[in-house]
Amino acid sequence: MPAPQYPRYVSPKERAESRARVRAFIIWSIAGVAVFLGLMLYAYTDQAPGWLRNLAFQIDGAFGYPVLALIRAIAT
Repeated sequence: MPAPQYPRYVSPKERAESRARVRAFIIWSIAGVAVFLGLMLYAYTDQAPGWLRNLAFQIDGAFGYPVLALIRAIAT
């Protein structure tokens, strides 16, 4: 018969470090999405270079034009 498996002891320091890593991941993920969305919104303006407009339109089209729908919703 195998020996019983006991849960590993997690010290308060390890628990705090784990929470900090998860919190940092969430914050950086949100920041990354915000920067990407801001870049996509900028790409639809007249001030953006042509290559960026074309790239943004292709990326937006691959996902079903959610950024264009957001721009239309903001405009109305």
